[in-house]
Amino acid sequence: MVQTPPPPSSPSSPSPPPLPQPHSPELHQILSKAFLLPSSSSSSSSNSTPPTITSITDLTTCPQTYNTSYKLTLSSNTSYVLKISPPPETRVLRYECGILEAEADLLPLLQQQATAAGPGPQVPRVLSYDDTRSIIDSPYILLSWLPGVSLRTARPSMSPEAIARVEKSIGAYLRSLSNISPPAAAAAGFGRATRTAKRYTHWRDAFTALVEAVLSDGEEMLVLLPYQEIRQQVRRWTPALDEVRCPGLAVLDFDDGGVLLRDGEEGEGGMEVVGVVDFERAGWYDPLLCAACLRPSEAFMEGYGKEALEGAGAKVRRLLYSCYYACVKVVGAYYHETGECNEMEERKNLIRSLNELVNLAAE
Repeated sequence: MVQTPPPPSSPSSPSPPPLPQPHSPELHQILSKAFLLPSSSSSSSSNSTPPTITSITDLTTCPQTYNTSYKLTLSSNTSYVLKISPPPETRVLRYECGILEAEADLLPLLQQQATAAGPGPQVPRVLSYDDTRSIIDSPYILLSWLPGVSLRTARPSMSPEAIARVEKSIGAYLRSLSNISPPAAAAAGFGRATRTAKRYTHWRDAFTALVEAVLSDGEEMLVLLPYQEIRQQVRRWTPALDEVRCPGLAVLDFDDGGVLLRDGEEGEGGMEVVGVVDFERAGWYDPLLCAACLRPSEAFMEGYGKEALEGAGAKVRRLLYSCYYACVKVVGAYYHETGECNEMEERKNLIRSLNELVNLAAE
């Protein structure tokens, strides 16, 4: 049986960037580039007063958040979300490099799908994306603001029945993403949802690359993990990975903060999902990877479709994906020094999944 190793001490994390000021020239340039404010060099014959920034709210309430996010409200009563990547000198996990590009590339595709599908959860609209560092030192993305209360905020006051209905809706929504066809740039194989990402013809190679990336991150930070056993189980179960022939859209690390709700006609009991945000870690993977990373509830599984989550090959893959997700959470905690990750619980999940794989191999 694999034993749980004790955790080492973690390094200190970098300080977050300071809150931008409403009248900062950089912020004015960002909004001007998206045509939300007139540029300083433009002249207008109109007597109307151009909108100004009235408030800036820090949305980075979760320490696990990779990017720093702000809600910008203008005097025109419109709001936007500005996401800024960490400074270039910040040490990050390999899979976190350039993740804003995934949203910039993926959200327009999801916008088209949402429009074609009709009523349903909305996704933010990309107003501007800039990775040139010509205005600020880090890549940024400017998005439309979606109204609603996050599931993370609402969950404590929701009844079990209301939570089950929402989780069932989330399962159905994430399952629907797996039916989206990748754009031409991603059609060549499996990989992250960016134009510049490496593509793999076989899912086993893509998943092995994901695992090796986070294990290498852990080894470099001297995080104690059962590296040999993890690698051995991935190699052992490649036939199950080979069952996945076509890539589908999967969103990793999808959590309550990415789901926006509003009251339906029936009050709390009618609370419904109206928006979904945070697609930074999306990719063209085995769609099951998303469900496994969520540690799904019964309601989620019902919405997603139990037939897709069960079966011999699916069970093995879910255990492999659970191992991967636990490694991401544990190693990420040492890079970002977050208090959100229950490290010992994630280590137990890792060992539990590894032992189940060992037992399956012995059958």
